[in-house]
Amino acid sequence: MKKTGIVSVILLLLISFQTKAQPKEAGWNIPSWADTTKRRFELTPAAVQEGKTLYATYCAACHGKNGNGEGAPGMSFEVKPANFHDWETMHQKDGTLFWKIAKGHGQMPAFGSTLTERQRWEIIGFLRVLAKNKGGRPETAFENTRPVAGYRISPSAKSGYFPLPRKVSNVIGSATVDFMIDTVVSQLIQPWSLAFLPDGKTTLIAERSGRLVIVRNGIRGASPVKGAVPTSLREVKLHPQFERNHLVYFSYYIEPVKGTPGSGGYAVIMRGKLEGDSLGDTQVLFKCGPFKENSFWYGNKIAFDKDGFMYVTIGQRTIAGKDRWLTAQDLSIISGKVIRLNDDGSVPKDNPFVDSAGALPEIYTLGHRMPEGLVYDRHTGKLWENEHGENGGCELNLLAPGKNYGWPLVTNSINYNGTIITKDTALPGMESPVHHWTPALAPAGMDFVYGDRYPGWDGDLIIGSLVQKRLNRTIFKDGKVVGDEKLIQGIGRVRDVAVGPDGFIYALTEDTGLLVRLVPVNKLKNK
Repeated sequence: MKKTGIVSVILLLLISFQTKAQPKEAGWNIPSWADTTKRRFELTPAAVQEGKTLYATYCAACHGKNGNGEGAPGMSFEVKPANFHDWETMHQKDGTLFWKIAKGHGQMPAFGSTLTERQRWEIIGFLRVLAKNKGGRPETAFENTRPVAGYRISPSAKSGYFPLPRKVSNVIGSATVDFMIDTVVSQLIQPWSLAFLPDGKTTLIAERSGRLVIVRNGIRGASPVKGAVPTSLREVKLHPQFERNHLVYFSYYIEPVKGTPGSGGYAVIMRGKLEGDSLGDTQVLFKCGPFKENSFWYGNKIAFDKDGFMYVTIGQRTIAGKDRWLTAQDLSIISGKVIRLNDDGSVPKDNPFVDSAGALPEIYTLGHRMPEGLVYDRHTGKLWENEHGENGGCELNLLAPGKNYGWPLVTNSINYNGTIITKDTALPGMESPVHHWTPALAPAGMDFVYGDRYPGWDGDLIIGSLVQKRLNRTIFKDGKVVGDEKLIQGIGRVRDVAVGPDGFIYALTEDTGLLVRLVPVNKLKNK
């Protein structure tokens, strides 16, 4: 969750402390008296718990739930967010931290008027506790572990993409089914998306560098796909008729070069023909920009519906001379939209704004902030999107043609410094989210699971979380969301999720470089 020029409160600790006179730290003009500032109340366990809540609201987005400095927005900052388990960071005195929180500097907002004195001290109290916790190691990925003895994988379970493990390990218990975490690919470098070929054995994994990794029968190929695979790669998606036409679609980003106008900042949709392990006949179908930001954010997810129409997310971007947020409401600007195209990149004649004067004809929906997940549910014929809020207020939306999803005029989110974006969470003529998350989930790739392979999960939505580094099950009942279940915690920033043709759930982590599979296991009787 990123907003240019805004960072969570704890960016104040990015510069290391020097134990003598107050340093002039990269622009921090810290007064000599700062260290003498003292807390005027007892820091009780309840106060520390309140600090934890404040940290989750204002700080975890950039610094991570565990305080390791690995929060989502900070990954694209020139100066990375602090690690609160770092000795030099946490040997600053409380008074200095208190002063920095109040004053702010550079990208960090001043919290002197937003947070009370007590709240600032409570955050510092929680940070002191956090710094001692597990030496900065993330929470275990396997919170609800089960003893493996007596479990087995169903003999009827099969997969040609990745052979089933011979031995049960890493058993996790959920509300309705026990499963094991099976790591099928490791040592990937910033993987972003995956696609299963219909041959029953081949998986493609897109790495941001432009490597399109080939895994066949569970064995990683020595070389990636050859040909003109673009760099700054994001999405890889097969054409619905891939078996017939061998077409593969990609989204990528042409990075802007600092100080060189017109050099980049373009989101691009490309397709090519995959013959064997080589990509050819590539052509650019759609290109939009220029935008000021780099490519780390803003979606560019791709989905196809049953009729072969292609949908692409375009997040809110900075465009010269325009209000950054309000571009999401402007039909003449691509920023903050979901678009709909034919499979050749042309605009369908029945798009909702195709006859609206001044509107871009490719627009399907508007009023989005940062859409990082998009899935077409073939069982129901519905198109679903998720997006990041500013600070909390992440959304799950059911998309319909021509609808306005409100950003920034309506939202459940707030600014990073705690101020209000808008008092309205609903307005006439604007769609409310089906579900929203505060603190931030920072949702990413997602897919629906159907059938009885995972008992009790039929029709539920499996979503990757970036900031909380977890796999999330959003539970549906009678077409409505009734809750969430945390399936795996701490495994990494889950960038993409897919239910494979083999019926198994797969999750791809961008930072730890893993592709894992959830394999249901059964407890044998009398074991």
